[in-house]
Amino acid sequence: MRGALTLRIVAALVSVLTSIVTVDAAPRPVVLETTTRADWRAANLDGTGCYWSPRRGGPIVFVAAGDKAVTKVNGRIVILKPRRDARELFPFTHDAWRSGDLTIRVVDTARIRSMGYETVTTDAALIVTRRDVSTRLRGSMICGS
Repeated sequence: MRGALTLRIVAALVSVLTSIVTVDAAPRPVVLETTTRADWRAANLDGTGCYWSPRRGGPIVFVAAGDKAVTKVNGRIVILKPRRDARELFPFTHDAWRSGDLTIRVVDTARIRSMGYETVTTDAALIVTRRDVSTRLRGSMICGS
């Protein structure tokens, strides 16, 4: 009798705890992780384009070239395609991207921070949205060939 009562109590507690976890599980902002040159190559990404970093000279978390962009979320490479409403951001790339429920919009300020022979660095923000949760990330965008 005691064993059966214990099992019922445990089952009731599991049910209550599961419902509490489900109610409190609010969607969280997406965290973009550092990408590497190996990630870009694995996605066949090359040529003229742009990359974005949360700070000048910092880790690269988003790269776009042509009709393809790459980021990393939860340790996995995510390949994005231009959204239908995307506009030209820099020659050969776009300002709005999507892969499944993940969307990334690049908001370029056009404030030039530095220029090289084949590159330009501007202030830019990424608006990252997943499951109706948006995060605006400020940083630097470097475009060139």
